[in-house]
Amino acid sequence: EKAHDSVDWGYLDAVMGRMSFPTLWRKWIKECVCTATASVLVNGSPTEEFPLDRGLRQGDPLSPFLFLLAAEGLNMLMKATVESNLFTGYSIGVQ
Repeated sequence: EKAHDSVDWGYLDAVMGRMSFPTLWRKWIKECVCTATASVLVNGSPTEEFPLDRGLRQGDPLSPFLFLLAAEGLNMLMKATVESNLFTGYSIGVQ
């Protein structure tokens, strides 16, 4: 399973909201992701289209962008946790 297959779209929308993405942009991105369909070539003929329930279409140019959004969201959460002294980390290899 790829990482983008398991990222919650609500999480990505929340990250975009925190990063002040305009509502229209968030709507467009959600439409691109949530209304994706595909078909399969069988003996050279395409099947009926079917909805993609998870993931993105192969080669989708949004993939790297959405990965960066998810990573930046985690980065913001870690910074907030450290600034709140809820996580102080630990040292490795220090005696």
